Amino acid sequence: MLNRAFLVLILVTMVLGGRAVAAQVSQRQSPQSASEYIKALEDPERDKWQQPEAVIDSLELRLGDEVVDLGAGSGYFTVRLAQEVGPAGKVYAVDIDPQMLAYIDRRVEEEKLDNVQTILADPHDPKLGSSSVDMIFMCNVLHHISDRDKYYPLLARALRPAGRLVDIDFRPGKLPCGPSVEVKVAKKAVIKEVEPFGFRLVKELDFLKYQYFLIFER
Repeated sequence: MLNRAFLVLILVTMVLGGRAVAAQVSQRQSPQSASEYIKALEDPERDKWQQPEAVIDSLELRLGDEVVDLGAGSGYFTVRLAQEVGPAGKVYAVDIDPQMLAYIDRRVEEEKLDNVQTILADPHDPKLGSSSVDMIFMCNVLHHISDRDKYYPLLARALRPAGRLVDIDFRPGKLPCGPSVEVKVAKKAVIKEVEPFGFRLVKELDFLKYQYFLIFER
């Protein structure tokens, strides 16, 4: 799915606009580097261009929905999704890094959110049950997934009928934040990639400054 050290370097550069701290956290072996990674993902500066509240509002979630936050990282969107679906709903925070999941577990306990379950995934398998969720949410994640033609069927299987797949990722070209141009996945490529697996684009939003925002339905 991804090389975690490479993912860290990309995401920290994304959040902090390429500042020198990126070089300090290119390895995730030490607790200090994990701490810096979390700090980067939760940097308040990210809110200015990520617009998390507007993103959540646009998802039109219902109380009781069951949602996956795929590549949950520090839980930046996990906690917001959990608040939106309410106590009757469920959010599955999926990541391949146990340190990130441990952080999310502590975070949701502190925030008294009882509707979050962390899942330690395999790089090539999100470890989701068949027809188990209403929506799979991905933000700044898809361009890290390799062998997507094998990964999409696993996402399709996990969704219930009429379930939604949401992809937010960086637009092509040079931007003041985000990964290198070479690893980005263009919007048209995403649409073309997912169609063979039963996904159709039902909504596209354009209010994010640096990212496309696509909503597919199964």
